Amino acid sequence: MGNGVLRPRSILVSVAAALTLTGCTGRAGGPREPTPMPVPVGDTALSPAVRGLTLLVVGDSWARNLGVGAADADRDRRNVVVNAGRPGCGLMQPVRIRRRGKMVAAPAECNRWPERWRDLVSKYRPAAALLEVGYWDGQDSQELPGGKGVSSITDPGFRRRFDAQIDRAIGVLGAGGARVYLPTVVDNEAASRANSDAMNAAIQAAARRHPNAALLDLHGQLCTAAKVCPRQVSGIQVYDETGHPSGTTHDRLGRWLLNSIHADLLDRRKNGGRS
Repeated sequence: MGNGVLRPRSILVSVAAALTLTGCTGRAGGPREPTPMPVPVGDTALSPAVRGLTLLVVGDSWARNLGVGAADADRDRRNVVVNAGRPGCGLMQPVRIRRRGKMVAAPAECNRWPERWRDLVSKYRPAAALLEVGYWDGQDSQELPGGKGVSSITDPGFRRRFDAQIDRAIGVLGAGGARVYLPTVVDNEAASRANSDAMNAAIQAAARRHPNAALLDLHGQLCTAAKVCPRQVSGIQVYDETGHPSGTTHDRLGRWLLNSIHADLLDRRKNGGRS
């Protein structure tokens, strides 16, 4: 499987293959035929084989949201999900951030991520770590040390620092032997599309650099190849009022995450630790 995208064939329960919605054929009174969902939006069930996994979830508010979904998905508590996601916290260790339209000092606790994550790895010894920072670090909201004003992932200096920081984070999270999973991000709208494109390129490049890292195609769960990210799928409201995955969505994504990670780790064990 490599350290590229974890593809649907490796997922034990794949909504892309199994889920349909019912729609009309276009003829009045005609038969109703199944129409494929425009995007997968997670998995409908957690595979019974997914058990004994300790997953550490770190990163921003999307990380926290996905961590809640993963914990909700495992109703029988066959696995351990350590949810350490923190809203408004990325990897960049800025001096100031934009909050409610004003620049304020960056939270010290956000910038302490190397120490916090090292402690969590030491305490829980996870087999897998989910690192999700692409949404927060993809915004034009941070003033970096030595910089003037905010910059973004499309800026070469910001990108160089992001590359160095994500390499450092993968090293911290994988120090105990954990496989580190890097989700892609959904497409931003209009002029902000360049930010999400650049962030996905940076995440993909990081996965290629590290043998113990793997890309999780979260973008493919929520958006089409044509970069259409529907707000509603088969009656499911995909996002809540804050722009994060809704309760139903994060539960479905949580099942997809656990199924995907379990399948990848199983493949690696069968191949002697090689992807």
